[in-house]
Amino acid sequence: MRFYDDPVEISAEVWAELLTDSEVTRKDDLEVLKLIYESRNHEMHAKEIALKLNLSHHATLNSQIPRFSKRVIARTGVQPPTREDGSIRWWHVPFWGYDKRNGTGSWIMRPELVVACERVFGQDDSELVYPGEMTVQDSTVLFEGAVSKIVVNRYERDKKARTECIDHYGCRCAVCGFDFEKVYGPIGQNKIHVHHLIPLSEIRQEYKIDPVRDLRPVCPNCHLIIHSKREPFTIDEVKEMIGSGSDPAPHLPLSPLL
Repeated sequence: MRFYDDPVEISAEVWAELLTDSEVTRKDDLEVLKLIYESRNHEMHAKEIALKLNLSHHATLNSQIPRFSKRVIARTGVQPPTREDGSIRWWHVPFWGYDKRNGTGSWIMRPELVVACERVFGQDDSELVYPGEMTVQDSTVLFEGAVSKIVVNRYERDKKARTECIDHYGCRCAVCGFDFEKVYGPIGQNKIHVHHLIPLSEIRQEYKIDPVRDLRPVCPNCHLIIHSKREPFTIDEVKEMIGSGSDPAPHLPLSPLL
């Protein structure tokens, strides 16, 4: 099964303009895109989307998305992704994923389109929990080996703050330097946790977060270690742990970031 992540030269800024252009992105297109944007990992199967939108069959989407893509290409003039035979893979304009001809594919929103959706749709952080992070109220029962529990606060889960932090520091772990995109390629783009430097006990309701001063990007492994005691370890303390270890080689992310 081949994963498709061919580039399309449309920036987040241009995608945002396209999303707000009713001649390109129509109401039914916005409904589909918003649904995928709000889904886990910004990924859904056409059948899942059809069920959510009460469509009689997902074939409707298989024709709707190409029509949307054709309007996007007509407006931007960029080169669309093509198959080996030269035919255009229209679904691949807004999405990464698997060719639907094998019946197992799903649509994964392009990172640039995700950023555009953040700007156009905004976010509700009350429902947002970044992969690998759980709040206390998310679950009272955890099965051994199923998940590592990390307690985070709403500031660490605020999507706007997360974006501003990453815009400033990038997506390399501030502790160990791990870079998902460098190791995994395009699918790793923007994959990182964001850690709040101020202990939870010191944060009050009126506290106003500064994404550059208060947040740092960290990989799941380092985030797990930081939160391994009631008063979290500092970034410098975890750096010292790595420096004193017997194997200085960069580690792969073992804790979940799905």
